[in-house]
Amino acid sequence: MDKETLTMLLRGGHINMPVRTARGLWPHPPIRLSEVLAHLTKLLHQHRWFPREWEPHRDGEPVNEGGTIERRELDRYVYRRDRAHPMQPYKLVDSVEEAFSSAEDAARHSLKWDLHLPGDLDGWKVVE
Repeated sequence: MDKETLTMLLRGGHINMPVRTARGLWPHPPIRLSEVLAHLTKLLHQHRWFPREWEPHRDGEPVNEGGTIERRELDRYVYRRDRAHPMQPYKLVDSVEEAFSSAEDAARHSLKWDLHLPGDLDGWKVVE
């Protein structure tokens, strides 16, 4: 898989089957978790925020449940995630903030808890 496509998928994007076929992305072999981890680690070194800038929840707005990683320094990465009440998408139930001393550790955490990898990444199998 090319790096641009992988980045888009890691940001939560989707590629439908006609586009996959047209771009030669179907059928596709599994992706190794180590490759995904290395790519996300590189992105964290290049960007201050991934997959987007963190915005704290504001009352009256839907809770954005996806995690965000902020690179504060070369050895300090902060992961944040909010969680909404299952029946009330505007109600903040839980907020998490964790610090990591390496981009790789922050990336590993995000892949596990946000994207549930190894597993399925928009139809691509991510395997150990």
